Amino acid sequence: MATDSHLHRRRSPSPREGRQRKRRRPADDGRRHEQEPSCPAAEGSPGEPPPPPVMLRGFDDRISARGLADRLEAAAGTVWRCRVKTSVTPPGSYPDFHLQLPPLVTAAAATSPHDGAVPAHAFVHFARPGAVARAARSGLQLCGDGRARPSDVISSSLRAARRRGDARPMLFPDSRVEAGDLVAPGTFLAAWRAADDGDPASASPLDFVVDPSGGRCRLLFARDAAFVSPGACAAVLLCCCDVKLEFPVGDVVRAAAFMDDDSLLLQLSAAPLLFYRTAGDDVRAPVPFDLIDDDGDDPWIRTTDVTPGGAIGRCRAYRVSFGTRFWPAMRDALEYMKAQGVPVEILDARRRGLTVRDEPEFGMPMPGMFFSVQRVEGLSFPVLYLVSALVHSGVVNQHQLTAEFFSLLKRERDAVNVAALTKLLGGKFQVFDVCPRLKNAQDWAASKPKLLGHLHSMRKVGADDYNAEMRRLVITPTGACCMPPQLELSNRVIRHYHHVADRFLRVTFMDEGTQRLNTSAMNLYAAPIVKDMMPNLFQQKTAVYRRVQTILTEGFHMCGRKYSFLASSSNQLRSRSAWFFAEDGTTTIAGIREWMGQFPSNNVAKHTARMGLCFTSTYPTVTIQRDEMEFLQDVNHNEYNFSDGIGKITPKLAFEVAKKLPLTDNYVPSAFQIRFAGYKGVVAVWPGANEETRLLSLRPSMKKFDSDHYVFEVVSWTKVQPAFLNRQIITLLSTLGVPDSVFREMQNAMLHNLDKILTHSDVAYEVVRTCCPEHGSTAGLMLSAGFAPANEPHLRAMLLAIRSSLMQGLLEKERISVPKGRWLVGCLDEFGILEHGQCFIRASAPSVNNRFLRHGAIFSSASKRAETIVGTVVIAKNPCLHPGDVRILEAVDVPELHHLVDCLVFPRKGDRPHANEASGSDLDGDVFFVTWDERLVPPGKISRSPMDYSPAEAIQLPREVLPHDIIDFYLENMVSDNLGRISNAHVVHADCSKNGAMDEKCIQLAKLAAIAVDSLKTGKIVTMPTYLRPTEYPDFMRKEDAISYKSEKILGELYRSIKAAYGYDSVSHGTITLNDLVYDMDLEVPGASYFLEDAWQCKCSYEAKLNALLSQYNIQTEAELVTWEAWSLTGGNKKQHYETQERLNYSYFQLHEEYRSIFEGNAEMSEEKKNLVYETKASAWCSKPGILAAVGPLWLCGRSGLVNPPIIRLGLPMP
Repeated sequence: MATDSHLHRRRSPSPREGRQRKRRRPADDGRRHEQEPSCPAAEGSPGEPPPPPVMLRGFDDRISARGLADRLEAAAGTVWRCRVKTSVTPPGSYPDFHLQLPPLVTAAAATSPHDGAVPAHAFVHFARPGAVARAARSGLQLCGDGRARPSDVISSSLRAARRRGDARPMLFPDSRVEAGDLVAPGTFLAAWRAADDGDPASASPLDFVVDPSGGRCRLLFARDAAFVSPGACAAVLLCCCDVKLEFPVGDVVRAAAFMDDDSLLLQLSAAPLLFYRTAGDDVRAPVPFDLIDDDGDDPWIRTTDVTPGGAIGRCRAYRVSFGTRFWPAMRDALEYMKAQGVPVEILDARRRGLTVRDEPEFGMPMPGMFFSVQRVEGLSFPVLYLVSALVHSGVVNQHQLTAEFFSLLKRERDAVNVAALTKLLGGKFQVFDVCPRLKNAQDWAASKPKLLGHLHSMRKVGADDYNAEMRRLVITPTGACCMPPQLELSNRVIRHYHHVADRFLRVTFMDEGTQRLNTSAMNLYAAPIVKDMMPNLFQQKTAVYRRVQTILTEGFHMCGRKYSFLASSSNQLRSRSAWFFAEDGTTTIAGIREWMGQFPSNNVAKHTARMGLCFTSTYPTVTIQRDEMEFLQDVNHNEYNFSDGIGKITPKLAFEVAKKLPLTDNYVPSAFQIRFAGYKGVVAVWPGANEETRLLSLRPSMKKFDSDHYVFEVVSWTKVQPAFLNRQIITLLSTLGVPDSVFREMQNAMLHNLDKILTHSDVAYEVVRTCCPEHGSTAGLMLSAGFAPANEPHLRAMLLAIRSSLMQGLLEKERISVPKGRWLVGCLDEFGILEHGQCFIRASAPSVNNRFLRHGAIFSSASKRAETIVGTVVIAKNPCLHPGDVRILEAVDVPELHHLVDCLVFPRKGDRPHANEASGSDLDGDVFFVTWDERLVPPGKISRSPMDYSPAEAIQLPREVLPHDIIDFYLENMVSDNLGRISNAHVVHADCSKNGAMDEKCIQLAKLAAIAVDSLKTGKIVTMPTYLRPTEYPDFMRKEDAISYKSEKILGELYRSIKAAYGYDSVSHGTITLNDLVYDMDLEVPGASYFLEDAWQCKCSYEAKLNALLSQYNIQTEAELVTWEAWSLTGGNKKQHYETQERLNYSYFQLHEEYRSIFEGNAEMSEEKKNLVYETKASAWCSKPGILAAVGPLWLCGRSGLVNPPIIRLGLPMP
């Protein structure tokens, strides 16, 4: 290896070079113990699948790949490929695939980086499975006096799992690939070609693989990479690497094969994942066929864009050229894609292939961390942001942003441009004639002054406005995506700085395709065999981590602004999000932090978490003066705080607060989760002696930091929340002795109702009322008004969305409805009446009435219809992993507590708070699962001993917290987030053990989970030991890339019963055709024709905004938004389902309110006149004959196979 102080080159033969050598099959010399097939079935030939590769150690550099292969063949059997490695990623370095390397210069004084050398090891493909065992038993002499031991031969079980079934990858060797954009239907503009050694002028051959076993496509090729150590820029190591681009077949939105030039065009919905690994230092592949170069146990390492111009991050089209002889395999690959729902076409030789040109900046470095439109003179930031969103969404590409395009934007005012660009964003497909489309959209928007008046982005946001139009940027390993602005519930920081609200940006770090950015993408993992040999070598991070770190520390430029890290809440840390801000010279990040308050000075975890409290989405209500507050003492006993996080509010103040909230019934809530000054927690309604002067009572445990912000802000309030079981609760209840038959009965009862939801209106109403009383309000009102799902398509679509969501919950999480149960907010018995072991529950009855109450409504003085629960109850709080997390209490009737409805009231007496016994909870807003169903009470009705949830000692700094400490803490949590893995491991061990959750491993995992939950407060990072990590998973966990086994426990039984009966497609039978529609003539009102034109214009505007919202979250149907049951969420949206669903619900609620406001208008009329106008206008907005006469029956063609006439598209309730 040539050594230089500036450049160290470790050039290894790539797998491609090994294939290009002339090879021949060794003659049969009698040493083979089995007859091998002529080529591996995994490559598409007949025969049995090949065995997985094995890892081999116990030899040194004195033996070559050829020599090792010969000795293995002599002792064990035919070797198809032997790949010897002595190198890994140099510690502390990151690969740079397009670094402009300087000439070699010798400088003896310079220090060389570690060259990544490791003990020799090999990855060996045998022809037959029996060879693996023989190699382990043989004790063959590898070098010198060393002999192989069984522990030196390690089989790849994971790889075997991925090759299960009859699925055979289809390999296209010696292919070529180009990444670029379609700028016209037949013109491909190339931005990058897979080139070797960084030479863009030559495209090196690669392997293109379509792998049905994993549902993925891969592009594999060799490239040189310069490994650079930060802080030592002059010292680099040049090493040959294998590079892999991989994407799910589901990401292919179109596949077109051209017989004219033997090429395949793939248009993707997201960028592929990029991986690399150092190439095999020596490869012996004597067989005359190609093996798929994807050894599973030589880990692929995630990396960022390998192209100088950022082509992989910004381009969504790939053109693969392959050999003519591979057309039969290509047809098979296309048939497989078609079966997966990919639109496929094969164009014969009479159709010309694509015209291919290089983009003007081909091979040029891309400025910035990702593509965005920078400053354009004469255009505002909101307009530039939407243009960037158009490019990122794939509706247009950057080459279509011509001078004519920007000239059109400069001619119109901002409101028109925002409306026009939003309309274009609602499109699902790429447009090529972007300038005419933009002009049409501008003309349409300019003719709708009434609709423009409702554009929130063009209105000034006031300090008391709880809505704010928020922008969100998703940053991925290769690029970024500007999400369309949407109205969200704001926070105190946005409201205070309302004059610069558009300078706040929520940034989310995600993987490609909106998948969650897992720790595996940011940590570098060594091959198990190397890790065993050198356990202390591999504590390093990937280039993906380096990208996130750079963005957090240095910020980024977008649309003419420089954005820098501001803060992050605990919830944002879990979802990989953070707040960024673009300073304007007057408002600075330091100034914002100072205004927010005084935070803990030397604890990074608490400092970060409590700064994040200021960014909690809240409803601002009333301002409270200091003399209207009082401070109570906490209730402490036995070193426990029984009142942790709970305070009091008088009925008078609660009434004033309720008038400011968008409540769904006309009763004042019993408790509010709040943010007030530096206080956080819950305040429950209690009458007091000084309630005329002291309106609010707070406790020391509620105070988190110092602040002078005295607006009473509400996060949430008590309301009906239906109870559902889940995997964790079922696991614990089953462990505690609840019979399996109980869970079967409950699931079957739920399925019975879901089966009848489309045919029996009474059953449908009951499902809506009990399972989603708040979200299914529109469906409930229509059912109660006499509409039938059989012939009312909007109602049918909503019920299908509800059914699909509930079915998905059963399949993925075992969310079984518990009619005799609720999720309740924890509160404290301030009177001290309840004894230890008791609780008080008064649960209100679900209702779908009064769902459209206006702000400021008159509240009822009557008592809310509720039931006082008496008897044995079971409570738990998620996450619950320890058997003692399930608490069995006695619910009693206490008349003095009847004013507390939809609360779980705990006693202030006893040795330990019952809330703390349940998963270490407190009373600052925790919501508890409660059931009084006798079938779910464990035998004996006695709780197990609870686990000790004393928090770990917080990590303290010897100085004040600095901004870089917050960023370091953020990054550390990103790469060490193990709570999900711990919880999954608990499910596996509980399923495997006869003791269930009482298994010793489960108890250890429960303790680790408790530490992980508190890590955002303590700063203590938890690591799961290797012996607790599962090697296989039960079938109900649906781990496609791991070994799966059939679970014999109740969770497996419940899962398979649903899967067998319903599969994964729960909505296909719900489509409606034009012939199915029965128009209700009762909707006809004389005079409705006067409003038809206006109804049509409102409909078009609504559609544009609705489509933008659907596209942003990849949701299929409007009904999912109306019912708040977005079952078709995918990727990271699905992983962070609750947070995403809340944001989505609020956005649709605001859209609904906007068009209801348009519907109602502002005219002053008598109540009688108003009702007449509303009735007539409603008839026009729902009139099928009138709109059909105007626009024709094509209107009825809806998305996703659902036919949606005008009545269902607006989703508005009848006034």
